[in-house]
Amino acid sequence: MIEQKKTTSSNFDFWSKSWPVDDKPLSINIGDLSLTISRSDYEWKLNYRWQKLGNEGAFNCDFLAKKPEEYTNTDRVAMESMSQSLTISPKLADRPVVTRPYSPLIIPGKNRIVLRVSTPLWISVNFSGDVSREFPVIKLSDTWMGQPSGAGELCYGAFTHAQLDEKLLLKLPYRALTPVTLHNTGDKMLTLERLSIPAPYLTLYEGATQLVTEPITIEVDPINLTSNAHIGKLTGNAQVAAPRLKSDGVLANTFQNLFA
Repeated sequence: MIEQKKTTSSNFDFWSKSWPVDDKPLSINIGDLSLTISRSDYEWKLNYRWQKLGNEGAFNCDFLAKKPEEYTNTDRVAMESMSQSLTISPKLADRPVVTRPYSPLIIPGKNRIVLRVSTPLWISVNFSGDVSREFPVIKLSDTWMGQPSGAGELCYGAFTHAQLDEKLLLKLPYRALTPVTLHNTGDKMLTLERLSIPAPYLTLYEGATQLVTEPITIEVDPINLTSNAHIGKLTGNAQVAAPRLKSDGVLANTFQNLFA
């Protein structure tokens, strides 16, 4: 059984372990997500729910000796040839994640700061080949980033665990850390109330204490309402999950799509 609130190197092993599901259901608790998986001759049954646990979310997986508790949501995955085991792998969100600091952050003109932003993971339950089912470990709300009646994109919204001081970060195994350099290239102060993290374009890696992504650098001119976002490189870290979408490292996002 794995049950940890703090991330250690053994947490990375959690994602590569194979779980043989036979006569005992598998119980998975990660973040706000509680998921039980049982297997029959012809189908997998997934029973799940989310509870708001904040920073006290679980991180454990174990076999149950008795019939699991019935939750609200149930999925059934029917397969012609049933596999004997499954794996659980982490992913980043399938849309950008709009993080909102608990209070606005003011960046003076010609200043450069580094925010360390943590976003919740998705888990992929992999049965066989390309047969899988994904679940967010924290259920996020939908939000729109951009002009209300113009260009923009549908995103997920969440309050951020963003810190300027790395020592103040909570090391949670069900969240990924992204360093974001914000460079205010203009003379006018920039007030940061929302920031879009391009999760589908980022790669997941093992970090020293938790899963991490490449760094992002955003140059912004609040006077002319222009911005450029660049995805950096991370070397020497083991890759855990590839990005969902490919990019050349430069994201052509508008100012409104990143900040408004």
